[in-house]
Amino acid sequence: MTPEERSPEKEEVGKSAKRPLLLSVLCLFSFVYFGILAVLFLLAAFYGTWITEIVNQYMPREGTTAWAIRMIFITGFLLHATAFSGTILLWNQRRIGYFLFAIPALIIAIYHLFKPEISWYSTAVNVLLIILFGIHFKRLK
Repeated sequence: MTPEERSPEKEEVGKSAKRPLLLSVLCLFSFVYFGILAVLFLLAAFYGTWITEIVNQYMPREGTTAWAIRMIFITGFLLHATAFSGTILLWNQRRIGYFLFAIPALIIAIYHLFKPEISWYSTAVNVLLIILFGIHFKRLK
């Protein structure tokens, strides 16, 4: 082997090309979690009128409009779809994927903190995924 073939740059490229097992498991979990939630928010956006009727029937003091409910679902879809897109880039080991994933996941987690009726489990999942993906940040290209 010539000295050029054994250069540290080439060895680093070879090492970073292999995805760690934990990163693969995190990506698969994130694909399922954010993918299912994005699809559910998208479906809910189409059935916003029916959901508004149910909300107003059981919580008449709120007086929520169909447009407000639909905007919540569209925003939820956009945030979860963006996090899903970031996971695709993380799967390909791109640094921009971490930011594309972490920003919407953080927005979702902050929103959950201000809504006491939302279970803390989903907040913990978002924060934990941000931290665990952050562990692999230095390995990303």
